[in-house]
Amino acid sequence: MTVECVQALQAMIYPSVEIMVIDNGSGDESPRILKDKLTNIHIRCLPENIGFAAGSNVGLQYALNHNFEYALLINNDAFPAHDMLSILMEETAPDIALMSPKIYYEAEPERIWFAGGRQHPTLLELLNRGQGELDGTSWQSAQDVDYLLGTCLLVNLTAIKKVGLLNEQYFMYYEDLDWSIRFRTAGYRLRLIADAHLYHRAAISSGGTDSPLRRYYLARSSFIFFYSHRQQGKSWAILVFRTLNAIKQVGVLLLSGKGSVARAYLRGLHDGCRLVRESAKA
Repeated sequence: MTVECVQALQAMIYPSVEIMVIDNGSGDESPRILKDKLTNIHIRCLPENIGFAAGSNVGLQYALNHNFEYALLINNDAFPAHDMLSILMEETAPDIALMSPKIYYEAEPERIWFAGGRQHPTLLELLNRGQGELDGTSWQSAQDVDYLLGTCLLVNLTAIKKVGLLNEQYFMYYEDLDWSIRFRTAGYRLRLIADAHLYHRAAISSGGTDSPLRRYYLARSSFIFFYSHRQQGKSWAILVFRTLNAIKQVGVLLLSGKGSVARAYLRGLHDGCRLVRESAKA
């Protein structure tokens, strides 16, 4: 899959692209296979899996150290249209920190997976616009949004110098929402570029949409996120809503016979709470 992703990047119509693959502690033959099958790329092999945020920061820090102006952060389960990067670069501006293409399900290329997110003013929830809908007139224009997802982001590296890299406390999930809030708080804009298209093979890295691994990290990261940003909304409402949501999630999983997934979810909440407490003490 990573080979497919890199080949799609190499097929894009855009001059002077430098591609780096972060092998995040795969522990298998991936680096050798990538070197055999791909040319003109950098492969950075990490000794262990340090998570999405920290792994992404390795590439972003390389770009900063080498004085790039922009970096395209992209998951290996996402495949750009040939003109995606050209369209994104045409829309760049100094006050825009992050830009995203419109993202479709790879299996249904006319059905939207992500078209920008809005923030619930009280609960801080991501209101993911358009997900599951067939593409239509509602999603045809470029527009400012509250949240963007890390599946594919064109990153203004000058903005990073002011706001900082991804928060590595999030091993996986919610680091992009945290980043979105931090950039907006610093006065930057986030922008969906509807004419730029990407196709996503969803939930591959976590083993599927309802795997114990995915539920664990969603719960763990959600606790960190909502606690850290509670002052952006109404903290009492967030507490009540998240508590009721947790009870509902566990109940649904147990009734569905997914006891191992429910245990992973509760363990994630527990570990998120522990990390918050440790950070507060430090």
